[in-house]
Amino acid sequence: MEKTAAEEANKVSSTGEKIAESLLKRKYVIPFILACIILSCNQATGINSVIGYNTTILIQAGLGDHPAHLASVVFNLVNFLCTPIAVMLVDRRGRKFLLSVGTAGIVISMVCVGFLFQKTEKHRVDVKDVLQSMVTTNQTLSLTFNQQTAGELLAKAGSSPVDASAPSSLVVIYSYGDFTAATPAELSSDLSAKPVTLSRADALPGTKVQAFFKNPFANLDASQTAPLKIDNALITPVPDARNGWLTAIFMYVYMAFFAVGPGVCVWLALSELMPTRIRSNGMSIALLINQAVSTTIAAVFLPTVGKHGYSSMFFFFAGCTVIYFITAAFFLPETKGKTLEEIEEQFESKK
Repeated sequence: MEKTAAEEANKVSSTGEKIAESLLKRKYVIPFILACIILSCNQATGINSVIGYNTTILIQAGLGDHPAHLASVVFNLVNFLCTPIAVMLVDRRGRKFLLSVGTAGIVISMVCVGFLFQKTEKHRVDVKDVLQSMVTTNQTLSLTFNQQTAGELLAKAGSSPVDASAPSSLVVIYSYGDFTAATPAELSSDLSAKPVTLSRADALPGTKVQAFFKNPFANLDASQTAPLKIDNALITPVPDARNGWLTAIFMYVYMAFFAVGPGVCVWLALSELMPTRIRSNGMSIALLINQAVSTTIAAVFLPTVGKHGYSSMFFFFAGCTVIYFITAAFFLPETKGKTLEEIEEQFESKK
C-alpha cells in the first residue's frame, strides 16, 4: 500500500511536473458505483423491516399471537445459526458466489411470501367513507374492532366478508393536513386489543424540526387545525394457520439466504473492492446512501403496507434484490485470495 501510494505521488509528466491522478479513472469510478449500488440494495432487500415487523407479518399471515412470537424466535435463531456457516464458507467459496446465491434465494422467498399475501389481500375492502362519517366534531375517532364491528362496517360499505366466521384485520390511513399516519393492524379476533384511535397528536410531529424531517414541504401550522381525513380504511380477511406457517417457512428461507450472503459478505467484499486512495471517502458516501435507503424504507413501510398490502412491499423487495443479484453475479469481481493491488488492476482500462 505504501509502495503504491509513493508511485502515484511521484508520477511526473514529460516536462517534469507532478501528475495528480484523477479520481474519475476507471479503477476508481467503477468500484465506487458498485459499492453504492450494493449497499443500497442491501437495505432494499427489506431486512430491517422484516426483522422489525416479523411478528406482525406472521400474525397477518394467519398465525395466532403465541405461535407468531414463537415463530419469531425461530426466525432470529435461523439468523444466528446461519451466520457462522457464512463465515466458514466466505474464504472457501468466495464473496461473489455467496452474494449471488444469497440474493437469488432472497428473490425466490420474497416472491413466494408476496403471492401468499396476495391471495387474501385481493379480497380487502376499503370502508373509508363509513369511517369518515363516524368522525366526531373534535376531529377524532375511536373504534373497537371485533367480528361484529367488521361485519357492520362491511355491510355499510355494501360488501360482505368472504367468511363471516373468519377473523379480519383493519388498517386505517389518515391525515391531518400535510401529515399522514397509519394505525397498526388490528385483528377482529383479538378480544384484548385496545380500540383503534385516530388523533391529531398521533399524526403530527411535536416540533417544526421533526416536521421538516417527516415532510419538508408540509405546513405544520395549517395541519394543527386541519380536519381529520380518512385516506383508507382497509378490512382484510386473515388466512388460516396453515398459510401462516407456510409464510413462516419462506421467511426462514429468506433469513437463511440473507445471513449466508449479504449479511456477511457485503461488508468484506466492499472493503476489499475500494482502492486505497478512495476507500475512506468512497465507503463514507456509500454508507450514507445505505442509511438513506434504510430510513426511507422505514418511513414508507407501514403506510405502504396499510394502503397496498404486504404483497406489494415484498414484491418491491424482490425487485430490488434482482438488481442486487445482477450486480453481484455479473459485475462484482471475485476478491477471494487477491491482493488489493490485484483487485485494483482489474478495474484498469485495457491497453
